[in-house]
Amino acid sequence: MELPKIDNTNLWDKTYLILKDRIIHRQFKPNQKLSLPDLALQLGVSRTPIRDALNRLEMDGLVKTVAKVGTFVNAINTEDVLDIIDTRLMLELWVVQKLSALSPEDLKEKTDKLEAILDQASQMIDQQQLSVFLKSDFNLQFHLEFMKLGDNKRNVEIYLAMMNYHSLAAENSLFTKEMVCSAISQHRQIVAALRSGDYDQISHFIKLHLDDSKQRLIRRILESGGEL
Repeated sequence: MELPKIDNTNLWDKTYLILKDRIIHRQFKPNQKLSLPDLALQLGVSRTPIRDALNRLEMDGLVKTVAKVGTFVNAINTEDVLDIIDTRLMLELWVVQKLSALSPEDLKEKTDKLEAILDQASQMIDQQQLSVFLKSDFNLQFHLEFMKLGDNKRNVEIYLAMMNYHSLAAENSLFTKEMVCSAISQHRQIVAALRSGDYDQISHFIKLHLDDSKQRLIRRILESGGEL
């Protein structure tokens, strides 16, 4: 597979983003070994930014390095999904604990943003093909906006890094329109609970939503051979 030569502006970030894109789109296959010299040659860069990019991708959970063997593209399986959903649940329930620190005006403004994302998502899923809808990733937009309610940039970054598996699932057509519509409906329940100020209800709907997402996605992964 040919990779594009890149210029030297923001070289390390560009190297990382190009390799991440190739992994997300599975142009590099699950369990494929990545050769540092070959990548450097194809991209027209030294090995140093390649090595940095692979280190960052390993932190993202997209590759793994085996000592004295090499670096390989990670496959995503049901165990990975279980671990990721557990961490997502922990982070989102943490946000619920922080809601009391928000003023009513601030909470309303942020809840309005969440609802606007859902309105746009509903409109697009009615008008567009599923593949076009998934590229906009309204699900990620919603959850990142919800995470921002906790006012902790590091937690938002952690959450974003974990959502790579979600992009992989979208690229591999594991999401159906029924799954997407169900998620939008569950998101609306979370928004309604936010408006009511019922923190127990917010936590309840978050747990229901993530558990439903987990079960549906695992079922689709198993139907597709057990890994992405």
